[in-house]
Amino acid sequence: MKNIIASLLLLCLLAAATGYTLNLPPAGTSGSDFHVNYGETVRTTAKRLEENQIIRSADYFVLLSYIWRRQSIKSGKYELHRGMTSLDILKKMTRGEILTGRVTIPEGFNLFQIAGRLDETGICDEADFLMYAHDEDFLASIRIYSPSAEGYLFPDTYVFPQESDPRDIIAQMHKRTLKELENLDALYSDSRIHDILTLASLIEEEARIPGERALISAVFHNRLRKNMRLDCDPTVRYAVKNFDGPLTYRDLDSDSPYNTYRRRGLPPTPISSPGRESLRAALRPAQSNYLFFVARNDGSHYFSTNLREHSRAVDYYQKGVKNGFRDRQKRAD
Repeated sequence: MKNIIASLLLLCLLAAATGYTLNLPPAGTSGSDFHVNYGETVRTTAKRLEENQIIRSADYFVLLSYIWRRQSIKSGKYELHRGMTSLDILKKMTRGEILTGRVTIPEGFNLFQIAGRLDETGICDEADFLMYAHDEDFLASIRIYSPSAEGYLFPDTYVFPQESDPRDIIAQMHKRTLKELENLDALYSDSRIHDILTLASLIEEEARIPGERALISAVFHNRLRKNMRLDCDPTVRYAVKNFDGPLTYRDLDSDSPYNTYRRRGLPPTPISSPGRESLRAALRPAQSNYLFFVARNDGSHYFSTNLREHSRAVDYYQKGVKNGFRDRQKRAD
């Protein structure tokens, strides 16, 4: 108590001697943004505030933090207005009144698309995000045992601090994925979760009609059980980073571990961020004997149980061959 009284007396004497000028912003100071770095101390922050002519005295700012017992400032980006005193700034930073950004990550976005969206909204740097999203030591520290965070970041709408540390973003989005799996009663080993996310990402990329997710899942489950190649175009697109254009025969012949036309089993990692319904479909496929599907060119697919039927459907829908094929399947809207 004596120390507090002594500090208050010192502040009063200091303020009286300077005419309260130390608490006021420098003359001509205008509004600006200021970023407090992760783990930065009050003294370091105060020194930078003084160097940027936002406050008059770093020592006075530090003294205020002791007197008001506000020595834990929050990292992040702050908007500082004209006329704010040192005490105003200190209170703002210890309350953590940082600038935030709202961002929507759609289902099916891959890491590169997520990084671009986060950069566009000022939440974190694209290159830094991709660096940490491929940092296996960091990923292991948050229970992602994979070469990258691909597929482990749940697509949703988030409110993040502007200029965030990418590691915080990755950890938070991954935490949401684990929560979604928990809600689906998917409490499995880390290797099993990896397979679930990988399969769900394939379903996410193939399905355009919500009602088809479970059927597409059934096809993949059946083919895996029979040790058939998955023949999944989106995995090839991921391998050659051709997410929009038509695939070529050269692409389909690539020797990538993601080329499911040449490699059996699941690809080594997910290929995008699966949403809740694709996760559900991966865990709960439809009861079906289907082994093939082909796009009808309206977003839906025709499903087949044998290669002969599938080949006729491919000729009809993809090549325009009038072969007497008749589609009697009802769309799974």
